[in-house]
Amino acid sequence: MAEKEDKKQPNVIKDAAKGFLEGLRFGSIADPDLTEEKVKETKQFSIKEVFNHLSGKVKLSKEEVEHLKRMAKHNRNL
Repeated sequence: MAEKEDKKQPNVIKDAAKGFLEGLRFGSIADPDLTEEKVKETKQFSIKEVFNHLSGKVKLSKEEVEHLKRMAKHNRNL
């Protein structure tokens, strides 16, 4: 019975290590979103376009939202 309880509990060390590695990759040179090709193909948005999207005036497509996220990551690392 004790073995079943151990399997139900999350592995805290494994989850912490996984989160730590993911944190290291996010926004670093190991981040696949920040390769030179992806950065070059990323659409640049003006502040007005971002504000209009956030305020709900203009709806961006899913692809444009992904470009916006990638642009934010890239600008954060400059």
